Amino acid sequence: MTIKKDKSENFYDRMNALAKKHKFPGRVIFELTYKCNFQCVHCYIAADKRKKELTTGQVFLILDQLKMAGSFHIWFTGGELLLRKDIFGIFDYAKKCGFRISILTNGSLINKDTAKRIASLGTSLNRVDISVLGTTKKTFEKITGKTGSFERVMKAIKSLKEEGVNVQIKANLLSLNKDEFLGIKKLAERQKCFFGYDTSLIRRTDGSNAPLRYQVELKEAYRIKRLIDSNGGTINEKLFLKLKPNDMGRKKLFHCGVGESEVAINPYGEMNFCLEIHYPEYNILETSFNDCWKRLKKLLGKIEIPEEYQCNVCILVSSCPWCPAKAWLLKRNFFTCEEQSKKIALAEAGFASSKLLI
Repeated sequence: MTIKKDKSENFYDRMNALAKKHKFPGRVIFELTYKCNFQCVHCYIAADKRKKELTTGQVFLILDQLKMAGSFHIWFTGGELLLRKDIFGIFDYAKKCGFRISILTNGSLINKDTAKRIASLGTSLNRVDISVLGTTKKTFEKITGKTGSFERVMKAIKSLKEEGVNVQIKANLLSLNKDEFLGIKKLAERQKCFFGYDTSLIRRTDGSNAPLRYQVELKEAYRIKRLIDSNGGTINEKLFLKLKPNDMGRKKLFHCGVGESEVAINPYGEMNFCLEIHYPEYNILETSFNDCWKRLKKLLGKIEIPEEYQCNVCILVSSCPWCPAKAWLLKRNFFTCEEQSKKIALAEAGFASSKLLI
């Protein structure tokens, strides 16, 4: 029998499809700590100081259970996960379990030796995501609140690339870096890195609006988005005429795989819908991962959509960045229409006036 070779991305695409079909947690976002050496002005994390973070042994126990549950891709994140002294032991154990590993970090603690350790994960490593928040020292450090952070992060990217590690530069658009945002994309291109970005900010997980103080005005954000996407074209103001009845309205509350193929685990060993929705906080260590996963799926199935829910009939759905997490952070429910998302959807669909878009 001939064994057919396949590209890794095709393989993982099929695995993700299988996870959704059979409703097992293929993709897990594992927050290992809420501690961080940066003080970013737009950070959405609000740690619960009453709770203790997982020990090394407890992390291993959860990884064992994830393996048994069929999980295959783990995104390790924080806080700044490299602050954990046991972090490479955790990476090595995840590799031993056979997981595909992605690492989300601010990069400031990565030097040449650290880069070699990360590269030693070999084919188990998917990539390392590093946040780059400006192209100048002044802007970068004004956002991170950490002197010397710009040089360290730039050196980290260089060290990882020298070791052959796939790196994605990620950027959040803020009022403080809007004039450098296109430059961040060009920096990623020069370094031969992937580039990912977000033009909108979210509330803190405790509901605080503090990060939104740095939100870029919609007109400017949309202009920058068009430059980043490099489509160079004009907005199709007749786009809505192409929409079919089946395109209107959300057929499902969650579209990201929550409760079907994806799940989030926080540093306290609690299972949540996602990073932004700190609910229902099922404690894995008190029962088991499988038990919490079953409870989570059951909980999701019991969520009833109220009559006042607008997304199920909205014509803007295909252009709207709204998700239940935005509603949760706003009103602690899954259904509230968020005004900023609606404005973005109007712009994307070409309904907004030319004065708004140009």
